[in-house]
This record gives sequence, C-alpha cells and structure tokens, in this order.
Amino acid sequence: MSKPAPLPAHLPESVIELVEVVGMSAALAIVEARGGIRFYVPVRFDPDHWLSKLVGCEAAQALIDYAAGDEIEVPRCAAALAAARERLIAAEAESGRSRAELARAYGYTERGIRKLLRRAEAREEERQADLF
Repeated sequence: MSKPAPLPAHLPESVIELVEVVGMSAALAIVEARGGIRFYVPVRFDPDHWLSKLVGCEAAQALIDYAAGDEIEVPRCAAALAAARERLIAAEAESGRSRAELARAYGYTERGIRKLLRRAEAREEERQADLF
C-alpha cells in the first residue's frame, strides 16, 4: 500500500484541519460543494442529511464528533483544491485503480486522466531532481 499523498502547498489551515478529521476525499467534496460559504455541522447524525450524502456516513459522523453544533467557514482554495484532486487521482492510479474507473469517479475523460497522470509524473520527476 502506498503512503498518503502529501497535502498541497498553500492549503488553508482550516482545510488541513478538515482533511485530518474526515480524510482527503471527503474534505475535497466539502470544499467543492461549500467552498466560499459557511455551513452548520449538525448535532446528531442523520443519514439523510446533505453532509452524510456528500461525504458518506463515516466521514459525516467524524465531523459531527469533532464539531457538532459549530458553524464552519469553508474557503474556496481553487488552486490548492485542483492540486489536491490531482494528487489524490495520481495516488489512486498508483494503487492500481484503472484510468476508466478514475475518469468515471472524478468526471474526467480517460484522455484527461492520462494527461493528469503525465503532469503528476513530470512534477514528481522535477521534485526528485531537486533533491540532488
């Protein structure tokens, strides 16, 4: 199993905290759905609540356990969000998920996934070269 992808640079502290509580995929979903606005974290778990439907029951319960009754302001963080999504997709591809599965899951075409993976690979090669 590969280690988790590092968090992108310039990610706001509030989003880093959200990632630590609910995980990268759920945090990305929340930022995409509610970026730039506030939302109220329910006090009790409800499987029909928009949050549960968006991120799944486990992540929703984790957020409720962490911040029940609080209002959370979610930054848009568009550039960091795009970088995080690319890292997540690249990590899933590395773990064996097919390009077709990734395309369906993330709303890309297979060609878009190939391009994204090539960009991610080039950035990783640059990062490795910088170490020497």
